[in-house]
Amino acid sequence: MIPQLQSMNEEKVYRSLCMKIGAKRWARAFSPLRRYRFMTFNVAENLNSALRNARKFPVSTVLEFIRGLIQKWFHEKGEKAAERTEVLIEHVTKIMMSNKADADIMAVKAINSYEFQVLDGTRERFVNLQDRTCSCRKFQLDLLPCAHAIVAIRWVGQELYSYCVEYFKTENLRQLYSAYIYPVEHPDDWQVSTEIKSQNVLPLLCFVSAGHPQKTRFPSAGEKRRARRKQQVCYICKKAGHNRLKCPNENVIGLSNPSDMEEVPKVSRGRRRRTSGVRRCSSCSQPGHTRLTCQIPRMDALEDDNNFSHPW
Repeated sequence: MIPQLQSMNEEKVYRSLCMKIGAKRWARAFSPLRRYRFMTFNVAENLNSALRNARKFPVSTVLEFIRGLIQKWFHEKGEKAAERTEVLIEHVTKIMMSNKADADIMAVKAINSYEFQVLDGTRERFVNLQDRTCSCRKFQLDLLPCAHAIVAIRWVGQELYSYCVEYFKTENLRQLYSAYIYPVEHPDDWQVSTEIKSQNVLPLLCFVSAGHPQKTRFPSAGEKRRARRKQQVCYICKKAGHNRLKCPNENVIGLSNPSDMEEVPKVSRGRRRRTSGVRRCSSCSQPGHTRLTCQIPRMDALEDDNNFSHPW
C-alpha cells in the first residue's frame, strides 16, 4: 500500500497517512486492536431490518416479536450446527480452503524447531509457531493459520486445526445454540407481589411531532440510499419491461396454448396512417368526397324513411 501511495505523486496524502496519522489508524495489519473482519459484523443493521414491520406496534408486542424471532433463530441454527460434520464453521472453512490452496505453491526453510522462513514468490515471510505469529500479521489478527503458517505446520507434521481458536470450531457453535428460548406466560398467570401491584406506573410525557413517524433509518454520512423499484410486468404477455398499454402482443388474450405467445404478430399501437393519399367516402367508398357530402343516399337512411310514420 505504501509504495502505491508513493507512486501516485501525492506527497500530502502519503505524509498525512504514514507520518502524521500513523499506519495503525488506517491499515488493518498494524491495528493494535482486533476489531475488523471476524470481530465486526453488522448485527444491528440485520436486526433493524428484521424489526422493520414490527416497530409500528406497541412495545409489549415488539418485545414478544423479538422473543419469538430469537427462539426461531436458536432452533434453526442449533439444528444446522448439529448436522455439521466439519471441524470449523462454514465461513472459516472457506477461508482455510483458500489459504491451503495458496500454500501449495510456497516453499519453507526451517530456522529451528518452531521458526521458519517461507518463500512466497519474491517475498520472504517469517513464521513462529510457538508464538503463533507471522510477518504478514494475518496469523495473529485472524487467529487462524495463514498460508505461510500452513506451510510451516505441514513441514512439522502437526494438526492444522490445533492452531485455530476454539470459537471458530463447530463444537463451540453447538454449545452456543444449546440454550432454549421459552415463551412468556399469559399476564393472568404471572405471580406479582402486592408491592409491585400497588405501584401506579404512568406513561412517559413525550412530544410527538406532526406527520408520519420515521420508519427507515437515516443514512450515514457519505452513504447513498439505493432506490428500490419494482420491476414492471405486463398483464397480457406476463413479460417484464412494459405494461399492457404498450404491449406489442395485445391479441395474445384468448390463446389456448401459452407456447403460441411468441408466434403472435406484433400490432403497432401508433397512429393509423392511410395507405394512399386518396380520400374516400366511408359510405360509398368513392374518392373525392366524404360521408357528409356524399350524393348517393345510404340504404339504412332509405329504410329509416320508409319506416317513418308521419304524425299527420
